[in-house]
Amino acid sequence: MGRVYLKLTKKGWVEKEKSDFWIDRWLLNKLENLKTIQKKNWDGVIVIDGKERSGKSVLGMTLGWYLTKGKLGINNFAKGLEDAGRKISKLPDKSVLIMDEGSLVFSSKDSNSTVQKRLIKLMDVVGQKNMIFIICLPCFFDLNKTIAVRRSLFLCHVYPDKKYNRGQYAFWGEIGKKILYSVGKKKFDSYAYPPAVTHGAYMDFEPPFYKDYLELVKKKSLLEVMDEAMGKSERDANKVKELEEIFYGWMKENLDVRVKKMMEIKNQPLSTIKERIMTYREKKRAEIPKEIKVLS
Repeated sequence: MGRVYLKLTKKGWVEKEKSDFWIDRWLLNKLENLKTIQKKNWDGVIVIDGKERSGKSVLGMTLGWYLTKGKLGINNFAKGLEDAGRKISKLPDKSVLIMDEGSLVFSSKDSNSTVQKRLIKLMDVVGQKNMIFIICLPCFFDLNKTIAVRRSLFLCHVYPDKKYNRGQYAFWGEIGKKILYSVGKKKFDSYAYPPAVTHGAYMDFEPPFYKDYLELVKKKSLLEVMDEAMGKSERDANKVKELEEIFYGWMKENLDVRVKKMMEIKNQPLSTIKERIMTYREKKRAEIPKEIKVLS
């Protein structure tokens, strides 16, 4: 379809021959349609999916930046259901909210999962406030039928080219994604039928708040996923283990405290304390520059 170069002015977006921001013509037309129905007090749900680190968030930001006329910020991103609820309650009507791919809402394929039922309730509020809700997740088929088929308007599936360069997407509209959901789930999450209505490109967009996004949204989302995958208690146990390594290692090297004395202090077995001290020493040695290791 070709790129449409855009520049933000006081009157809104204006097409230019060249600028540092562009959107594929097909997507631009769909966003304009979305803005039209929003003016008539409707909401809109967009689904963006693709493999991990394939560029879903980047495309979501690009669409959000256009729809908000450059006013998109950290408050337009939700890390999970509770965060989404808070953001929805505070954002004005007709705002944009992006559910980031790291959210645990989409970690289960169970169509009756509790979290997705809660998400549907949140989407009802999104509808009442005439908001645009952009969902970024690894796989479209992980959504339940209500969200994937009935509530969303279109699907953008992002993918790398043959050289693993990001920046491509495939598009299905309401009817197409309905068939895709039904057929694709039966064929092990296949995107083959029906074929996408169109394929296009999107830019490697980084808004002004991108560094804050990586720190405040992305990083925290990954920690939440790790807590869920490991179990928070297991993650806390790993943290305790790291602190014990530092504690035992420092006491041995700096105060020459005997291991038997450490056993009395912490009431831990000999093998555990020795393992912690050994790990501490290995980590310290790994921090020594290569040239110094050779000399030692």
